[in-house]
Amino acid sequence: MILKNMANLYNLTLSLGAFYLGISMFLGKGGFDTFPPEWIGTLPFTNWASLGLFGILVFGLGNAFASIYGFIKKGKIFMMTITMGALFFLCTVIPTYLVGEWYLPTGIILILSLIRLFLGMLDLIVHALINHKWKMS
Repeated sequence: MILKNMANLYNLTLSLGAFYLGISMFLGKGGFDTFPPEWIGTLPFTNWASLGLFGILVFGLGNAFASIYGFIKKGKIFMMTITMGALFFLCTVIPTYLVGEWYLPTGIILILSLIRLFLGMLDLIVHALINHKWKMS
């Protein structure tokens, strides 16, 4: 139960962060005023607004759904956490490979995605052990 609540709170935190960053990108605030010209043609986005909208739709709403579903649903939510973690990981690694450069936010986002995958896998293992123990009795 504690592990499930930790995963749900983590999903909620990532959702709020995705909404914040997505809105900042969409509005062009902070470091999101000019889109790097060397990224155009390499990435499927041509400006910060489209990247921010993608982040809001996929990670903001996706993480919010995972968090709300996890708080409401009494059963296992580890597959949703693992799926969103794998998507988060891939959406960090693939652009890094395509652009060919690592940035400080990329490293932080990679760590956040690995934490999420770890929480999901740990929940899966704990759930499997509990179910196996109950079936043995």
